Amino acid sequence: MEKTKSTWGGVREGQGRPKGSKNKTPAQGRKTVFKTVSISGTPEEVDKLKQLALDAGYKSFSRFVIESLLK
Repeated sequence: MEKTKSTWGGVREGQGRPKGSKNKTPAQGRKTVFKTVSISGTPEEVDKLKQLALDAGYKSFSRFVIESLLK
């Protein structure tokens, strides 16, 4: 039986993020880093929080929650 070279897996030339692209890590100069968290609540509780954020004039639900908790 003849061995054939596998065509899957391994390094492929020209693949991956191009050098100099804007998707930089913080060490390469990206200024803002965000971290994602999740909260759990009943649908009614989440709707109430969203309504409170709208009533308070916040553009984002996340910003409302963060600022409310850090006061």
